[in-house]
Amino acid sequence: MSKYKDIVENRKLTNLHIVLTSIVSALANFGILNQGCSNIIGYDVGRKIAKYIKETSNNIPQKEDELIDFIIKYCEISDDYIITNNKIGIKIDKCKYCPKQIGEAEISGSACILPALIISCLSELKNKEYKLKYNK
Repeated sequence: MSKYKDIVENRKLTNLHIVLTSIVSALANFGILNQGCSNIIGYDVGRKIAKYIKETSNNIPQKEDELIDFIIKYCEISDDYIITNNKIGIKIDKCKYCPKQIGEAEISGSACILPALIISCLSELKNKEYKLKYNK
């Protein structure tokens, strides 16, 4: 099986996943995207997604863990993740938006928009400020 076919089948990617990760990857490869920029983008995108969720979704969960699960499913982020005490674990080889593994961004470090996206979406939906914490 080819490399790209494996990625699409193993992660259950849609064409939109490929398009979006390729855009983020291109920004990284042009040298205009790093983790700081990714956080800014993620915060903005998450707030916008929350506005769509508020207007288009019925039965938005109120419990934080259930709401995080809802956001991950709504955005089709991954099929393999865990949520424990409001902490999210997404396997990198199952993430559908990885700019490095799917989009082939050639950067050191991370350029993941998802932590900021999830936090800002959660903040907007709960009308409560959440902070991003990275495990080291």
